Amino acid sequence: MTEIRICGGKRLRGEITVSGAKNAVLPELAALVGMKGTGVIYNCPNITDVSVSMEIIRSLGGKAELEDGTVSYDLSGIDSFTIPTDLGCKMRSAITFCGGLLGRFGEVVFSPPGGCVLGERPIDLHLSGFKALGVEVKEENGLIRVKGRLKGNKIRFRYPSVGATQNIIIAACFAKGQTIVENPSLEPETLDLIGFLNTCGGCIALRGGCIYIEGDRELKAKPYCTMADRIEAGTYLFGAAMAGGGKVSLKGINRQGIGAVWDVLEKTGCKISSGRDYITVKSLERLKPVEKTVVKPYPGFPTDLQPQLTAMLALADGKSIVKETVFEGRNRHIGELLKFGADIEENDGFIIRGVKNFTGAHVTAFDLRGGAALCMAALAAEGESHIRDADYIFRGYEKFEEKIKELGGEITILQHL
Repeated sequence: MTEIRICGGKRLRGEITVSGAKNAVLPELAALVGMKGTGVIYNCPNITDVSVSMEIIRSLGGKAELEDGTVSYDLSGIDSFTIPTDLGCKMRSAITFCGGLLGRFGEVVFSPPGGCVLGERPIDLHLSGFKALGVEVKEENGLIRVKGRLKGNKIRFRYPSVGATQNIIIAACFAKGQTIVENPSLEPETLDLIGFLNTCGGCIALRGGCIYIEGDRELKAKPYCTMADRIEAGTYLFGAAMAGGGKVSLKGINRQGIGAVWDVLEKTGCKISSGRDYITVKSLERLKPVEKTVVKPYPGFPTDLQPQLTAMLALADGKSIVKETVFEGRNRHIGELLKFGADIEENDGFIIRGVKNFTGAHVTAFDLRGGAALCMAALAAEGESHIRDADYIFRGYEKFEEKIKELGGEITILQHL
């Protein structure tokens, strides 16, 4: 078990560099299994989920290594279409390997995916998308087998699922004919995946809110640089805002893609500015409340920053409301924030009545983003805090301890047997 100890109550000041985007590089790594050749992906974060993705590639017969932010890979030896259960159950995005394996072998076998527990996260949109592309889906002894020749089709998602959109885009690159995806996810990470696939020989275009994919493509490995992580950026921006009077600059990212975060910070009274490759935020001693924030697919406020937003508004001078509409189970951080002294009520959303300060507490992380929110709360709290089950956090934040220290935070990673 990993535990994080934080001595809070200090203003955060300084400059850090934002890492590559977890939510972009994972589908890009997954798409590799349908390609040929050797290549590199730059700006790849050294996080647990990337390590698991590379393990999956190696388990299928390929090669993948990460060094100094660059993944080097060789796809020539891939000879298996079965995703090992012990790896697939470690993260939900493992299902995104299906699109490439279907393209390469016309078959894939996998177990239902794991990852953070955020309520019902059905994979039916993935499976119905595959069926629409002409393949057969069967469940056998707890495993799911998808098999057949991919054929282009028009697919309309009832909900703009990020993972399902990405999976179908990858699979459609190998399908016979054209595929049109209606009501897709248009998150920046999905667009980054499209850029990667097009670089490698895909033919994908965005028109009128739909995604058009020309199939029968032979994708070949090409160098690519993954986008910066807007969720990591938002986490540290909110953390700086919570540490009353702090000033933090983030390098390697700009305003593009974080409009909803920018708007919320301005409403709290923070002074925020940006240039070509940086964002700077300076917070007030006491933040203003934000009347209501509804969490929605892009360009709405991102669900992956809802826990951090909720923690920040719990220190604002007044009443705020946050309504989560993406994951009904993304609320387990609420009970832990109460231990710091937050005043939050769950009633058709989170009714947040800001308190003047937090006091250090012993809390537990139940998922990746909730764990990050608890760390930001601990940095703002007076006294010492301990965050248990902190391994979740390392699934998505590179050099977490190092970056907090660079901003003047006092943090220690504790390992327990």
